[in-house]
Amino acid sequence: MSIPFTFYTPTKILFGRGRLRELGTLINRLGDKALLVTGRTFARRYGYIESLTSSMEGSGVKVSVFDSVEQNPSFETVELGSSLGKNSNVDFIVGFGGGSVIDAAKAIALLCVKGGDLRSYIYPYVVEDEVLPVVAIPTTCGTGSEVTRYSLLSDLKAKRKVVIAGYPLTPKIAVIDPDVLKHLPASLTVYTALDAFSHAIEAYWSKSSQPLSDLFALECMKIILRDLKGASYKPEARGSLHYASLLGGLAINCAGTTVIHGLGYYLTTHHEVHHGLANSIFLPLAVIFNASEVLDKILRLLDYLGFEYETADEAVNKLVETIVKVKNELGVPTNLRSLGVKEDEIDVFIYETMQYKRNLENNPRVVSEEDVRRFFIKVF
Repeated sequence: MSIPFTFYTPTKILFGRGRLRELGTLINRLGDKALLVTGRTFARRYGYIESLTSSMEGSGVKVSVFDSVEQNPSFETVELGSSLGKNSNVDFIVGFGGGSVIDAAKAIALLCVKGGDLRSYIYPYVVEDEVLPVVAIPTTCGTGSEVTRYSLLSDLKAKRKVVIAGYPLTPKIAVIDPDVLKHLPASLTVYTALDAFSHAIEAYWSKSSQPLSDLFALECMKIILRDLKGASYKPEARGSLHYASLLGGLAINCAGTTVIHGLGYYLTTHHEVHHGLANSIFLPLAVIFNASEVLDKILRLLDYLGFEYETADEAVNKLVETIVKVKNELGVPTNLRSLGVKEDEIDVFIYETMQYKRNLENNPRVVSEEDVRRFFIKVF
């Protein structure tokens, strides 16, 4: 091994069914006061606010609850949460929910310490000062936010996704308990897992990829292609997807995302399409688009998956066909029209997509406006 690389993760990871019961014993070293950040319905509907609060208070931690995080959290929501955190003088943040909740928890942890206007911390600003410790408990099998240095937020006025980034945002503890996935609807199981698959393949071929991120990415993709179809009726399959999501998060924390995320954000900000579904629309075409630049990696992936092929073209086609087959078998939408996108949105789509330079510049192949136009036309 002669390739230089740097790998860093500050997160203590606890994985396994029933690990959520250990929360109280995990957090009492972080301080005496916690802010529990959750979404608007899930945690309360299934009794998790009560159980999590009880677990923490049983260890002597006073808990304040902020249960107002929406899907694709806004600046305004984060600011409300940070106000509660500061007024309650909390020592750390516990985020219980999907990627939106955990991303909001990270941004709240930042504002509780740094204060000021949240917009001033948007990338290319990089967070370097310590923030409040974050404990992340994911309830979906997709974002991997429990181990990443990113907080993805929505600018409602500009209708754009923005990111706050920096290693201090990375959660100090991640509790990944597959038992929480029993409440997850089948459609969200599929969409969030496809998000994890996007993370893996994008990290795998990105300009920032490295040997360890490749290992995480390869195993993530293998698990999802193997277990996604059975996740709606096999608890063990959902556990595998939860693990795969973690691997995808570790991969993008090293290597970042690329063109798929850059293309998908428009669907989420302008049409409220689930982030994982938005990514999946462009996934097969992105494989074809990038294949010439990362052919060696695609061949390695096919070998890792145990697929047989005779030529490079056959290998690329087999990977695309496998992804499309899984999507079709699970009833995942495959075109923009079915998601309510109009044909005359193409110019706005191109303009908005080209603004996500952080993603596009990390792609192994240069992405032009004409390339984005072709993506739109082919999946319309």
